[in-house]
Amino acid sequence: MGEFFSSDNLEQYIAFAGRHQIMVIVFFALLVALIYFQVKIMLAGVKKVSASAATSMVNHENGVFIDVRANSLFSKGHIAGSVNITLEEIKQGKLNRVESFKNSPVIVVGKDKVDSDNFNAVVALKKQGYTRAFLLEGGIAQWAMDNLPLSVKN
Repeated sequence: MGEFFSSDNLEQYIAFAGRHQIMVIVFFALLVALIYFQVKIMLAGVKKVSASAATSMVNHENGVFIDVRANSLFSKGHIAGSVNITLEEIKQGKLNRVESFKNSPVIVVGKDKVDSDNFNAVVALKKQGYTRAFLLEGGIAQWAMDNLPLSVKN
């Protein structure tokens, strides 16, 4: 580890950064953005749940999946029984289809783990009184990678 930070290597790092300024700036911007979003998630109290925990909540605690993706993506494949409500609809309070789940587990499904709509949807749901709103870890992309079933029926 000491060799990694030696003065010879430090000079090489500085020379590299001088030759590749844009790449270094993009790297640090992405690093700052990643840290920012992780801190934002922790401070907002948004809890992530795995696919197996989410499925258990829906099956045993009368929960529901809310898919916040656009209708066109939802119709290509979604978790069976999930309700398609976009972030805009949630922010506007158009929640009549899931009003009965205010005190039940509500699992928000987005595109993937970096989809900000699902995070913002959980925050908006909590503000509107949904006490048990969770974020599906990895979104629909992780669900599909785990070979869990998808439905195309509405």
